[in-house]
Amino acid sequence: MRTPRGLPTASRHQLATACAASAVLPVVDSAWASGGAGHDKHAALAWRIVGPEATPVAIDDATAAWLDALDDETLAPLKGAAVEVAYAYDITTDRVRCLGANLGRNYGQSPSEFAGSADYVRVEGATVTVVDLKTGLSEVPHPSRNAQLRALAFMVARWHAADVARVGILHAPEGRTPWWSWATFDAFELATIGAELRTLAERVEFARRDVEAGKTPRLVVGEHCNNCPARFGCPARVAMAQRLAGEPEAVVMDLKAMLTPESAALALARWKAAKKAVDEVGQALHAYAKESPIPLGDGRVWGPVESQREVIDADRAWPVLVAKYGANTALKAMSLDTSKAGLERMARVVRGTASGKAPTLKAITAEALDALRAAGAVSTKTTTTYEERQVALPEPK
Repeated sequence: MRTPRGLPTASRHQLATACAASAVLPVVDSAWASGGAGHDKHAALAWRIVGPEATPVAIDDATAAWLDALDDETLAPLKGAAVEVAYAYDITTDRVRCLGANLGRNYGQSPSEFAGSADYVRVEGATVTVVDLKTGLSEVPHPSRNAQLRALAFMVARWHAADVARVGILHAPEGRTPWWSWATFDAFELATIGAELRTLAERVEFARRDVEAGKTPRLVVGEHCNNCPARFGCPARVAMAQRLAGEPEAVVMDLKAMLTPESAALALARWKAAKKAVDEVGQALHAYAKESPIPLGDGRVWGPVESQREVIDADRAWPVLVAKYGANTALKAMSLDTSKAGLERMARVVRGTASGKAPTLKAITAEALDALRAAGAVSTKTTTTYEERQVALPEPK
């Protein structure tokens, strides 16, 4: 574990806003395969936006297909943008400085500075545009309440003496049609964001003083704990895991007792955090048992068991079965399935074989979907899930 110093970077602002202690408790850095794939996509898109003068990057087949799905219309807001520009805001001097471009996370900021990198920045007169690229499927807050984008909007606007900041998220997960979400901050909102940053710095400093004095800082348990790098040493999470291990029935009873109109939201947050803590214990047990199966005391052990089964490749099986039994009979052995993502994959093939100026992937997919609707091949399936959603508040009387 390592203990962070200074103020959290912009990418940690959403977490620090929810729980300031997360910015000062010892953290464990994690590396994920999805993070590496996301980095490759960021580099590939930056190379495409900047143009031929940029340093070429190695692009594998999966990244090339992902990049091809981003047509010129979708990328129009990024035309002429600077890539991966870092800024820092000093709360003691109330000044912003531009640190440079393509610094990775090597900001070198002072302890009194917030720092962060904007994926794309475009300046047009008194308006700046700040864009963040998201390549995963995880939900992210809307730009209007996205703490990372709000901080970057403030810093970019202050540096370029702009009155308006337009902030956007380009959502581009692999296999999905990309989409944008936008928000605009005027001069008054930008001033509010500056005040929010100064308040956040005070809360982080209070938490740091508590930790340095050997006290437990104010902790906020909730869904934000799931990806917090300080969760393994967080007093609240450790205490929760210990209680779950020692008296799980009591934890369940406490959560049930909280199911009142006033405290149901808090119970939900604690249930999600408890579920995540249990999942992490399970992951640790699996990793331990992989190296050393766990004796259960009755002659049995708990650990990995390998099994094998044959898997038939449908694409290769189809012509073999057709040749041997005929199409109608062979169809009995096959399962046909498709989706909008499948239509988009087909559209790439159609576009690649088209002569002359090829239509966009979006147009090909829409045409195929219209044909399927006309043939009655598309139906609507309703499913019920439990998730967070925005609801309209009643008008005041």
